[in-house]
Amino acid sequence: MDFPRIDTTDDLMCLVHITDPFLLRRVSPHATTGSCWLCDQNELWVAGPVVNLARVAEVVDETAGRHYNHEGQFFDEQQILEPRTTEEVVEALLEGCITSDVFDGVCKVVAELIWEEQDWFEPYDMDHEASVEFEWQDFEQSVKHESRLLSAPRGHKASTAPERNYEFVHSLLVFAADHAGLIQTLSRGRKLYRARTARDARGLEREAKKEPQEQLGPAPEDRASAGRMNAQGVAMFYAALDVETACAEVALHSPYDEVVAGTFIVQQELRVLDLTQSLPLRSVFDDSPPQEGDYRLSSLGYYVKRITQPVILDGNHPVDYAPTQVLTDAFRYWTNPQIDGIIYPSLVSKTGKNVVLFFGNRRWFEQTGKSVSRLERFQRSHERGTSAPLFVIDPQTVRRYQVDRHIAVRRSKK
Repeated sequence: MDFPRIDTTDDLMCLVHITDPFLLRRVSPHATTGSCWLCDQNELWVAGPVVNLARVAEVVDETAGRHYNHEGQFFDEQQILEPRTTEEVVEALLEGCITSDVFDGVCKVVAELIWEEQDWFEPYDMDHEASVEFEWQDFEQSVKHESRLLSAPRGHKASTAPERNYEFVHSLLVFAADHAGLIQTLSRGRKLYRARTARDARGLEREAKKEPQEQLGPAPEDRASAGRMNAQGVAMFYAALDVETACAEVALHSPYDEVVAGTFIVQQELRVLDLTQSLPLRSVFDDSPPQEGDYRLSSLGYYVKRITQPVILDGNHPVDYAPTQVLTDAFRYWTNPQIDGIIYPSLVSKTGKNVVLFFGNRRWFEQTGKSVSRLERFQRSHERGTSAPLFVIDPQTVRRYQVDRHIAVRRSKK
C-alpha cells in the first residue's frame, strides 16, 4: 500500500505570490477562491485566485525527486556529498519563485507538508563535466596540430579531423541562438574606446589628433597581427567599453607608461554576442523537454576562459590562438541572423569589458567632418544597405593617459 507523500492542509496562497511562470502554470488549474493564509498572517490585502499549499507541495516534491536523491555518493565508504534537509531543498527550489514577503512562510509550510525523513543529496554529474572538458581538449588538439578545416561529415559519422571540427564548432552556435539570451545590441551613440602605446606618446598623440581613424582604428590588413579572435592578416576592431580598460589592455604588453586613447561613436545598431553576462537559468519547474543543443551551453565557460587567457608572446602563441580564431570565424559567418561582434570580459580589469567587432576595413571609420571616397560609400551601401559609416571619432577625444603598474609577489603553491 502506497502512503501519500503530501499531508493535507486548509492553508491557501494567492497566485500573485508565485513569480515563476512554470510553477504558476502547474498549480493554476487547481486555483479557487478563498482567503490567502499568508496575506492574513502579514496583514496584506490581495484579491484574486488562491491555491491550496498542498498543491504547491506536490509540485515541489515531484521537482525535488528529479533534482535530488537520497543515496548521495560514497568514496571509501564515506559519504562525500553534503546532506540537505527537506526544508533546505524546498528553499533552494523556491528561491526566486515566490515573492520575498511570504517566502519564509511558504517554505516552512511546504516543507512540513512533505513526508520525508531521509536526507537529500544534490548529485554531481562528474561524467558530464569530464565529457565537456575532454571534447574541448580534443577540439583544441585537432585544430592546433591536425587541421583547421571545417568540413560537414560525408557519412553518418564524422571520421576525419575536419569533420569532427565541424560537428563540434557547429554545435556551439547555440550560444548565439535567441533562446540563449546572450545577443545584445550596441545602440547608436554608444561609445567605444581604443588605445595605442608607443615610445613617443606625445608624438603619437599629435598624429592621432590629425588622423584619429588612421592612428587608432584597426591595423591595415597587411600589418594585422594574430590575436585570440583573428588570424594574422585578418583585421578586426578591438575596443573596450570604458577608457580605463582600453588603456590597461594595451599597457599589459607594453614597456611604456603612457597610452593614447580615443573615443569611437557607434553610428548604426550592431548585434553582438555578449559573453560577459550569465546564462539565463532554466526554471527547475520547467518540465518541458530541453531544446536541442542546450547541453552545449554548459561549454560557454570553457570558450570564455580561452578567449580571456593571458597572452604570452612566445613562439607558441600563434598556434594557441587557432581554436578561438576558428570559433570566432564560425560565429561571424554561420550565425543567422549574423552577429557583428563579441563582447568578452577583460582579464586586467575586474569589471571591464572588451569587444571585438568584425569590421577591420578602414572604410567603416570616419573622422568627424570628413568623409570617405565614393567607392567606399558604394561598398558600404552594398554590404549594409546604407552608405553611412559604422564608427565616427572626434579628434578632440584623443588624449594621453598615464599607466600605473602594480606587482604583487606570493609564494607558489606546493
